[in-house]
Amino acid sequence: NYQGATQLAEEFLRLLGEKGRYVELVGKESDTNAGIRSQGYHDVIDQFPEMEMVARQSANWSQTEAFTKMESILQANPDIQGVIAGNDTMALGAQAALLAAGRGDVIVVGFDGSNDARDSILRGELKATALQPAYRSAQMAVEQADQFIRTGSTGLAEKQLLDMELITIDNAANLETFALQ
Repeated sequence: NYQGATQLAEEFLRLLGEKGRYVELVGKESDTNAGIRSQGYHDVIDQFPEMEMVARQSANWSQTEAFTKMESILQANPDIQGVIAGNDTMALGAQAALLAAGRGDVIVVGFDGSNDARDSILRGELKATALQPAYRSAQMAVEQADQFIRTGSTGLAEKQLLDMELITIDNAANLETFALQ
Protein backbone atom coordinates (compact mmCIF):
# COMPACT_ATOMS: atom_id res chain seq x y z
CA ASN A 1 0.00 0.00 0.00
CA TYR A 2 2.71 2.47 0.95
CA GLN A 3 4.90 1.73 -2.08
CA GLY A 4 1.96 2.11 -4.47
CA ALA A 5 0.87 5.32 -2.78
CA THR A 6 4.28 6.92 -3.14
CA GLN A 7 4.51 5.87 -6.80
CA LEU A 8 1.06 7.28 -7.47
CA ALA A 9 1.84 10.51 -5.63
CA GLU A 10 4.98 10.98 -7.74
CA GLU A 11 2.93 10.54 -10.93
CA PHE A 12 0.25 12.90 -9.58
CA LEU A 13 2.92 15.54 -8.97
CA ARG A 14 4.36 15.02 -12.45
CA LEU A 15 0.92 15.40 -14.05
CA LEU A 16 0.25 18.60 -12.10
CA GLY A 17 3.69 20.08 -12.72
CA GLU A 18 4.39 19.95 -8.96
CA LYS A 19 1.92 22.73 -8.21
CA GLY A 20 -1.80 23.15 -7.83
CA ARG A 21 -4.86 22.91 -5.63
CA TYR A 22 -5.97 19.36 -5.01
CA VAL A 23 -8.41 17.16 -3.12
CA GLU A 24 -7.76 13.88 -1.36
CA LEU A 25 -10.54 11.31 -1.01
CA VAL A 26 -9.75 8.69 1.61
CA GLY A 27 -11.33 5.34 2.39
CA LYS A 28 -12.91 4.43 5.71
CA GLU A 29 -11.08 6.32 8.43
CA SER A 30 -10.88 3.17 10.58
CA ASP A 31 -9.28 1.10 7.78
CA THR A 32 -5.51 0.65 8.11
CA ASN A 33 -5.09 0.62 4.32
CA ALA A 34 -6.74 4.04 4.04
CA GLY A 35 -4.25 5.49 6.52
CA ILE A 36 -1.22 3.86 4.91
CA ARG A 37 -2.18 5.04 1.44
CA SER A 38 -2.86 8.58 2.65
CA GLN A 39 0.46 8.64 4.50
CA GLY A 40 2.28 7.55 1.34
CA TYR A 41 0.60 10.31 -0.64
CA HIS A 42 1.51 12.96 1.91
CA ASP A 43 5.08 11.78 2.45
CA VAL A 44 5.66 12.69 -1.21
CA ILE A 45 3.24 15.55 -1.94
CA ASP A 46 3.86 17.52 1.26
CA GLN A 47 7.45 18.14 0.16
CA PHE A 48 6.17 20.48 -2.55
CA PRO A 49 5.13 23.89 -1.18
CA GLU A 50 3.18 24.80 -4.32
CA MET A 51 0.82 21.87 -3.79
CA GLU A 52 -2.19 22.96 -1.74
CA MET A 53 -4.67 20.43 -0.42
CA VAL A 54 -8.00 22.29 -0.26
CA ALA A 55 -10.10 19.35 0.97
CA ARG A 56 -9.59 15.91 2.46
CA GLN A 57 -12.70 13.83 3.02
CA SER A 58 -13.58 10.21 3.51
CA ALA A 59 -15.81 8.71 0.87
CA ASN A 60 -15.68 5.30 2.61
CA TRP A 61 -14.42 3.44 -0.50
CA SER A 62 -17.79 4.27 -2.18
CA GLN A 63 -18.28 5.53 -5.74
CA THR A 64 -21.65 7.07 -4.93
CA GLU A 65 -20.32 8.81 -1.84
CA ALA A 66 -17.28 10.05 -3.76
CA PHE A 67 -19.58 11.51 -6.43
CA THR A 68 -21.63 13.38 -3.82
CA LYS A 69 -18.59 14.59 -1.88
CA MET A 70 -16.88 15.73 -5.08
CA GLU A 71 -19.95 17.76 -6.08
CA SER A 72 -19.84 19.59 -2.73
CA ILE A 73 -16.06 20.03 -2.75
CA LEU A 74 -16.19 21.41 -6.29
CA GLN A 75 -18.81 24.01 -5.32
CA ALA A 76 -16.55 25.27 -2.53
CA ASN A 77 -13.34 24.93 -4.59
CA PRO A 78 -14.15 25.43 -8.27
CA ASP A 79 -10.49 26.00 -9.19
CA ILE A 80 -9.07 22.61 -8.17
CA GLN A 81 -6.60 20.99 -10.53
CA GLY A 82 -6.35 17.47 -9.09
CA VAL A 83 -7.92 14.66 -7.09
CA ILE A 84 -5.99 11.80 -5.52
CA ALA A 85 -8.18 8.99 -4.24
CA GLY A 86 -7.53 6.05 -1.94
CA ASN A 87 -9.09 3.60 -4.40
CA ASP A 88 -10.32 3.41 -7.98
CA THR A 89 -13.96 3.33 -6.96
CA MET A 90 -13.74 6.73 -5.27
CA ALA A 91 -11.63 8.08 -8.14
CA LEU A 92 -14.31 7.01 -10.62
CA GLY A 93 -17.03 8.66 -8.51
CA ALA A 94 -15.04 11.88 -8.35
CA GLN A 95 -14.32 11.72 -12.08
CA ALA A 96 -18.04 11.28 -12.84
CA ALA A 97 -18.91 14.34 -10.74
CA LEU A 98 -16.19 16.39 -12.41
CA LEU A 99 -17.32 15.35 -15.90
CA ALA A 100 -20.95 16.18 -15.00
CA ALA A 101 -19.74 19.64 -13.97
CA GLY A 102 -17.83 20.11 -17.23
CA ARG A 103 -14.45 19.76 -15.49
CA GLY A 104 -12.75 17.10 -17.59
CA ASP A 105 -9.51 19.08 -17.15
CA VAL A 106 -9.01 17.98 -13.51
CA ILE A 107 -6.30 15.33 -13.03
CA VAL A 108 -7.77 12.32 -11.17
CA VAL A 109 -5.83 9.27 -10.01
CA GLY A 110 -6.95 6.16 -8.12
CA PHE A 111 -5.53 3.06 -6.49
CA ASP A 112 -6.04 -0.71 -7.05
CA GLY A 113 -5.69 -1.28 -10.78
CA SER A 114 -9.27 -2.27 -11.51
CA ASN A 115 -10.65 -2.93 -14.98
CA ASP A 116 -13.01 0.03 -14.54
CA ALA A 117 -10.02 2.31 -13.87
CA ARG A 118 -8.22 0.83 -16.88
CA ASP A 119 -11.21 1.58 -19.11
CA SER A 120 -11.42 5.14 -17.77
CA ILE A 121 -7.69 5.68 -18.39
CA LEU A 122 -8.07 4.37 -21.94
CA ARG A 123 -10.94 6.87 -22.48
CA GLY A 124 -8.64 9.68 -21.32
CA GLU A 125 -10.50 10.32 -18.07
CA LEU A 126 -8.56 8.95 -15.06
CA LYS A 127 -4.85 9.54 -15.52
CA ALA A 128 -3.35 6.76 -13.40
CA THR A 129 -3.88 4.04 -10.84
CA ALA A 130 -1.54 1.97 -8.70
CA LEU A 131 -1.97 -1.72 -9.45
CA GLN A 132 -2.17 -3.85 -6.36
CA PRO A 133 -1.26 -7.24 -7.87
CA ALA A 134 -4.03 -9.29 -6.26
CA TYR A 135 -3.91 -11.90 -9.01
CA ARG A 136 -0.18 -12.54 -8.45
CA SER A 137 -0.69 -12.55 -4.68
CA ALA A 138 -3.30 -15.29 -5.00
CA GLN A 139 -1.02 -17.29 -7.31
CA MET A 140 1.84 -17.05 -4.82
CA ALA A 141 -0.41 -18.18 -1.96
CA VAL A 142 -1.50 -21.28 -3.87
CA GLU A 143 2.06 -22.10 -5.02
CA GLN A 144 3.42 -21.73 -1.51
CA ALA A 145 0.57 -23.70 0.09
CA ASP A 146 1.23 -26.51 -2.39
CA GLN A 147 4.95 -26.46 -1.61
CA PHE A 148 4.25 -26.44 2.13
CA ILE A 149 1.88 -29.40 1.86
CA ARG A 150 4.35 -31.36 -0.26
CA THR A 151 7.56 -30.52 1.63
CA GLY A 152 6.59 -29.07 5.03
CA SER A 153 8.21 -25.71 4.24
CA THR A 154 8.07 -22.93 1.72
CA GLY A 155 11.61 -21.79 2.45
CA LEU A 156 10.32 -18.22 2.36
CA ALA A 157 9.65 -15.55 4.95
CA GLU A 158 6.14 -15.38 6.38
CA LYS A 159 5.71 -11.80 5.13
CA GLN A 160 6.64 -11.08 1.54
CA LEU A 161 6.47 -7.91 -0.52
CA LEU A 162 4.96 -7.58 -3.97
CA ASP A 163 5.89 -4.62 -6.12
CA MET A 164 3.11 -2.30 -7.13
CA GLU A 165 2.83 -1.18 -10.76
CA LEU A 166 1.92 2.31 -11.87
CA ILE A 167 -0.78 2.10 -14.54
CA THR A 168 -1.03 4.98 -17.02
CA ILE A 169 -2.13 5.39 -20.62
CA ASP A 170 1.19 3.76 -21.59
CA ASN A 171 0.35 0.33 -20.14
CA ALA A 172 -3.37 0.39 -19.29
CA ALA A 173 -4.26 -1.73 -22.34
CA ASN A 174 -2.20 -4.55 -20.80
CA LEU A 175 -4.15 -4.56 -17.51
CA GLU A 176 -6.70 -7.31 -16.98
CA THR A 177 -8.30 -8.35 -13.69
CA PHE A 178 -5.60 -6.88 -11.40
CA ALA A 179 -2.69 -8.23 -13.47
CA LEU A 180 -0.50 -6.87 -16.24
CA GLN A 181 -0.54 -9.22 -19.23
